[in-house]
Amino acid sequence: MFGGAHAEYEDTEGIWISALLLAILFQDANIVLSPATMRIISSLTLLLRSDEMIDKYFAAQAMASLVCNGNKGIDLAIANSGAVDGLITIIGHIESDMSNLKGLSEEFSLVQNPDQVVLDHLFEIEDVRVGSTARKSIPLLVDLLRPIAERPSAPPVAVRLLISIANGSDTNKLILAEAGALQALNKYLSLSPQESTEAAISELLRILFCNSDLLKHEASTSSLNQLMAVLRLGSRNGRYHAARALHELFNAESIRDSELAKQAIQPLVDMLNTTSGSEQEATLMALIKLTSENSSKASLFTDVEGNPLENLYRILSSTASSLELKSHAAQLCFALFGNSKIRADPIAAECIEPLISLVQSDSGTAIEYGVCAFERLLEDEQQVELAAAYNVVDLLVSLVSGTNYQLVEATISALIKLGKDRTASKLDMVKAGIINNCLKLLQSAPSSLCSTIAELFRILTNSNAIARGSDAAEIVEPLFHVLLRRDFNLWGQHSALQALVNILEKPQSLATLNLTPSQVIEPLISFLESPSQAIQQLGTELLSHLLAQEHFQQDITTKNAVVPLVQLSGIGILNLQQTAIKSLEKISKSWPKAVADAGGIFELAKVIIQDDPQPPHALWESAALVLSNIFGSNADYYFKVPVVVLVKLLLSTCDSTITIALDALTVHERSDATSAEQMVEAGAIDTLLEFLGSHHCEEASARLLEALFNNVRVREMKVSKHAIAPLSQYLLDPQTRSQPGKLLAALALGDISQHEGHARHSESVSACRALISLLEDQSTEEMKMVAICALQNFIMNSRTNRRAVAEAGGILVIQELLLSPNIEVAGQAALLIKFLFSTHTLQEYVSNELIRSLTAALERELWSTATMNEVVLKTLHVIFMNFPKLHISEAATLCIPHLVGALKSGGEAAQDSVLDTFCLLRQSWSTMPIDIVKSQAMIAAEAIPILQMLMKTCPPSFHERADALLHCLPGCLTVTIKRGNNLKQTMGSTNAFCQLTIGNGPPKQTKVVNRSTSPEWEEGFTWAFDVPPKGQKLHIICKSKNTFGKSTLGRVTIQIDKVVTEGVYSGLFSLNHDTNKDGSSRTLQIEIIWSNRISNDDI
Repeated sequence: MFGGAHAEYEDTEGIWISALLLAILFQDANIVLSPATMRIISSLTLLLRSDEMIDKYFAAQAMASLVCNGNKGIDLAIANSGAVDGLITIIGHIESDMSNLKGLSEEFSLVQNPDQVVLDHLFEIEDVRVGSTARKSIPLLVDLLRPIAERPSAPPVAVRLLISIANGSDTNKLILAEAGALQALNKYLSLSPQESTEAAISELLRILFCNSDLLKHEASTSSLNQLMAVLRLGSRNGRYHAARALHELFNAESIRDSELAKQAIQPLVDMLNTTSGSEQEATLMALIKLTSENSSKASLFTDVEGNPLENLYRILSSTASSLELKSHAAQLCFALFGNSKIRADPIAAECIEPLISLVQSDSGTAIEYGVCAFERLLEDEQQVELAAAYNVVDLLVSLVSGTNYQLVEATISALIKLGKDRTASKLDMVKAGIINNCLKLLQSAPSSLCSTIAELFRILTNSNAIARGSDAAEIVEPLFHVLLRRDFNLWGQHSALQALVNILEKPQSLATLNLTPSQVIEPLISFLESPSQAIQQLGTELLSHLLAQEHFQQDITTKNAVVPLVQLSGIGILNLQQTAIKSLEKISKSWPKAVADAGGIFELAKVIIQDDPQPPHALWESAALVLSNIFGSNADYYFKVPVVVLVKLLLSTCDSTITIALDALTVHERSDATSAEQMVEAGAIDTLLEFLGSHHCEEASARLLEALFNNVRVREMKVSKHAIAPLSQYLLDPQTRSQPGKLLAALALGDISQHEGHARHSESVSACRALISLLEDQSTEEMKMVAICALQNFIMNSRTNRRAVAEAGGILVIQELLLSPNIEVAGQAALLIKFLFSTHTLQEYVSNELIRSLTAALERELWSTATMNEVVLKTLHVIFMNFPKLHISEAATLCIPHLVGALKSGGEAAQDSVLDTFCLLRQSWSTMPIDIVKSQAMIAAEAIPILQMLMKTCPPSFHERADALLHCLPGCLTVTIKRGNNLKQTMGSTNAFCQLTIGNGPPKQTKVVNRSTSPEWEEGFTWAFDVPPKGQKLHIICKSKNTFGKSTLGRVTIQIDKVVTEGVYSGLFSLNHDTNKDGSSRTLQIEIIWSNRISNDDI
């Protein structure tokens, strides 16, 4: 074999044979120690750079023989010679290409893989591993991680060497990452390498991820993916190392909380089924890290196949499990027990006993994790019941000591849960010395532990038996000291204060309190400003108990009590509020300004308006009385509180408080219009209405109600319409005696009625009845005006209300008011009648008497004032318009003269109404009996001169109606022939006379004036007409009478229609005949008048 090899390499046999000889010689330790050895190392390093593999191989063999002798100096010399790079180039070649070299090496008892032997040996030396030699070799080794066809065995060797280099050196890890090791390893894993390599890669990844900087590397997510694949499909050893790597990888929050990481739970849980302690350890560590700092992760375990609790229970209860493994199992239990579903699992209850056994061990870590898991399990009340049966109180109390504050806090938390609502357990804790143990810790314990201790004291002192005991008395002073700590959290403050309240509410405990008021009260006042309302409440309650002691009340700290009492009065804590405000009740009588200056108005106002929860009535009344005393001293204080407070004061049972509140609200309403809305929103109206209904403070209440409803915005609120019924009931109540109250209530109804929607509300019917009732009483003129105006609003847009007024007898009452000596009352009554009969709703109530009453009102006004109330005229018009049946009534006929009078003396508005009314009557004449028509027309004809005047002087809007009336009223046409002019004849003298004819009627003739060309007749002729002649003409013929007969001097024709409208038509009229020879025309001077007829004989 040696010969064959020699023949194959005969060209280089001198070199490689020399290297082989050195490898054989260096097996002797004495030769290795020769001085020449050091010089040979550099030659061997150069030989490693040869192009011939056989030279490299036996140079590596020589170095392998050297390092196997264990001389550190030689090892370092080899490392420093640069031999490492050459050795790395050999990796993977020997086995694949030169199998015969191995045979030669075996013949001389040399190592099989000298390159690996040397590199493994060198990288075991720390100076080499952390030095530049190792760092320079990293990129070369990382390159070998990428599969090379001619060097298939190189990647596993590179992984092993990189593990040695990376282990323990963060610098090397970073260089590995920079060289692309993470990407290469992830790629390598994805190719499903051999089982041993798979495990080695996972281990290398674990080592790399021990460096926190590499957890942020972009390839870390890919590593997670590949490690997950190993967990699912890898070998047992690979899964073990993958779990260890995941444990390190889960240190990164972003990876730990990723969706991909959650998928690791199932394969990791599956690994717990193994019997190998190391594998269970690795799995537990990974799961613990995965669930750390995120209690919600526990819920993911509820959906996995298999029950992880069973595996944990098996580990905890197994005698074969190490204490460390059990500790980790307890730690995972702590995480899982954060989920209620897992705590409810029957297996969870079985974990109680092994956890207690773990707590009884000698290992501090085991005890801590056991207690933490046990405490977390007690979150479930059912588990508390089961745990209580194990009598663990003494065991847990014994652990409340030392400086392991996490253990102590978990222990106390467990005791809190065991003691809650279990008096027997609490008593056992006290008997076991828990109070003394906790008190020893209070001075030096961190804030969170102090809070937990305070909570335990709260739970313990909830038991009266413990709160009254001497042990509880020992708690008081230390808790007051703890409360002074600035780092004491809100939960701790709450628990400590509640514990002190539990103790000091017992008189015997107060009696033994040795602290001075300044030591106790001053610190407690600071808690009244706490952001926590619960702490404010407890601090005040505790202070109230302390103030029950006489020496506390008399002390200088408490003596100047106004300011703190004022502060305490508004914090919402009932017991202390009651005490503080009761004191202020007395102080405010003498020193109202001092209480006000200290902010008492504001604080007490908070009590007055407090709704949730409502203060006790006694406390509320006391606060109201204090405010009443302050307001009574100076009205300026009215404006120091919101309006809602004053409204609330109306609820007091004390008359003096109500009186002050009413006065304050009235002043507010007068000073600020917006306050009215605030009062309503605060419920003032309901309260004031109750006062009216009970006849309590009637006048003041009614005055404020009227002022509120006089506000437009208030009227728009729904509450206004709901006030109609109570106000009406007040007016109808026979016990109502206050005339000012009635007047103000009626005014309030009038204000409400101005809102159309409220006026039409169903409750307004009762208002109408109440107002009619008010008018029936011996009311003042002012009250009548108020009632009538309110009724006008109520009925204006509501048929229901009109009928309600009529059914209540209101028509007759209002008719009587038409004749009231008070002109304004009468006018408003007329307007009310107009509104009542503005529709056909009340047709059965319209009557001649109503017309007569209105006519009487007109007559009175015409005689007494010579002026006309336009409302009465409009009312008559409305009635005649809506009820034509009244047109033929005697009352209507008798009304006409007064209408004529109104047309004559009234203003334009009155004349307008009269014209409308006359037109209505005229339209009915065609259907009336002739005698009534003649009667009405004759009376109405008195208006002809007035109508003619209106045609000349009034607005154009009157003309059409006036003209229509003129052409339907009976009248007289009077034609007066005054004189003639230039009536010459060609022959003879002129003896002139005139003949007048209208239509087919008989002619009428003037006297004959002899011998005059300008005769003067001054004769008038009258024609009477039932209706003015429409389209007819007046024909006048002027003739001259002589012995030979009669000759015609001329004719003139005049249209009559024009004179009807104008009244008078006069002038010179030319006769349509041949003119005189001198060219002058013949004329007649004529005057035509249309007027009302004189007597029935003329018809």
